[in-house]
Amino acid sequence: MPSDREFLRQRLDIVEQQLTDDNQDFIYEGKGRGRRRIGPASRRNITRHREARLLRKLLRRTHEGQVLATLESWRRELGDFLRDHRTRYRAMQEAYDAWWQLPPYEREEVPQPPKPPPPRLVDRDGAPWIIDDRFLALLDDLIARLKKWLEEP
Repeated sequence: MPSDREFLRQRLDIVEQQLTDDNQDFIYEGKGRGRRRIGPASRRNITRHREARLLRKLLRRTHEGQVLATLESWRRELGDFLRDHRTRYRAMQEAYDAWWQLPPYEREEVPQPPKPPPPRLVDRDGAPWIIDDRFLALLDDLIARLKKWLEEP
C-alpha cells in the first residue's frame, strides 16, 4: 500500500529541487502544462515556495493515513475563509477596482480609495498565510496528486 507521507517527502524533494534549479528553461504551471521562461531566472517562484512550506507543515503535523483527510479539511476551511473575506470586503474592493478603471487623467483628480486587506490567516503556530485562489488551487492540485498516488498499486 502506498504511503501518503512518502508522497509528501517525494513531492517536497521535487519542489525543493525545482527551487534550487536557477537555470530552468521551462516553468511548470500545473496539470501537465508548462511555459518557456521569458524573464530572468533569479525571479522567485512564489507558488513553489508556498508549496514547499505547505508540504513541510503537513510532514510536521500529520501522521500516516491522515494526509488526504487533512488536506481536504483545510481546503474546505480555507475556501470558507476566503469566501467570508471577499463578502466582508466586497464594497471596498469594488470601489478600489472602479478607481483603477478610471482613465489616468481622472484618476489624478479622484483620491484613491483604500485597498482591501489581503486575506491573511495566522495558523495556530503563529505563521501567517495569504489565502487566495492560487493557494486553493495548490491545495486542489496536491489533493488530486495524492489521490492518484494512493490509487496506484
